[in-house]
Amino acid sequence: MKKLKLFSVIFIILSAVLAVSGCTSTSVTQSKNDTSALKEIRVGVVPLPHYAHMWVAKKKGFIDEELQKVGFKLKWQPFSLGPMVSEAFAAGHLDMGVMGDFPAFIGRSAGTNYRIASVASAAPKALALVAKKDSAIMKVTDLKGKKVATTKGAYGQKLLSLLLEKNGMTMNDIQFIHMSMDDLATALLRGDVAAGVIWDPLITRLEEAGEIKIVADGTGIYEAYAVLMANGDTLAKNPEAVDAVLRAFQRGDEYLKQNPDECIKLLLEDMKIPKSQLTRIISKFNYDGTITDKFVTDMKDTEEFMRKSGLIKTQVDIQSFIPRK
Repeated sequence: MKKLKLFSVIFIILSAVLAVSGCTSTSVTQSKNDTSALKEIRVGVVPLPHYAHMWVAKKKGFIDEELQKVGFKLKWQPFSLGPMVSEAFAAGHLDMGVMGDFPAFIGRSAGTNYRIASVASAAPKALALVAKKDSAIMKVTDLKGKKVATTKGAYGQKLLSLLLEKNGMTMNDIQFIHMSMDDLATALLRGDVAAGVIWDPLITRLEEAGEIKIVADGTGIYEAYAVLMANGDTLAKNPEAVDAVLRAFQRGDEYLKQNPDECIKLLLEDMKIPKSQLTRIISKFNYDGTITDKFVTDMKDTEEFMRKSGLIKTQVDIQSFIPRK
């Protein structure tokens, strides 16, 4: 009888242990799969090659992995146009987001509470002064007195200014015309303007079609940066989440370098650029997000250029705009 009681007690204890173990296992599994309790990080993106490594990081699950490690989850917010990202930041609807360096300064000068968290990309060959294929324009000095277009308030304006300066000219030596990229392409091919500064994917599309020639690009004079911005409050309150996203994007860059063919296929649906063109375009980009001394110096130059050109009215303090660890 005593043995029977002993076996009964042992059985009850083992059953209890197994039950607790099972509950714990279930709880852990549910915790890993259930992200409802995690805080949300809203990341605004644009489907452009400038941010290819970020899209790779999203599609491979790197952002979700890194954020969950620090108790956050991702809200991925694609925008069709860059200015929409700026507007979302201004309205307080984003924690992180991408844009060109010019829009970043314009927003900050206007009071938007964000900072540069990292470089998104640099691609001096993805921004170029171009002319129609059969044009007599062969070099920058051929532009004197001619109509030259680009989008005012975008980084094409700075490249144009730098190219003119390098060749002993100023904006006063040309007839500058402000145009959107779509309008510029039409005007250029129709002969309404002699040349224009455009960027990819438009450069590669027109070049592959045999419709334009490159007169000069940014090589050696302008890096053509895109940047990753972070909301000032997010940086102050949740720096670990910002760091997690940066780690994920770095993983995306590394994966893109090691698996280019796979990544091109992953990107085709969102980028909506033919495979041959997308492959060429991405090869022009450096996705290293490191904030270097050169980058900071270049941003100081850009801020000064924008103030002198009347693109921003309030000076942007570079030290606080680009917080470095």
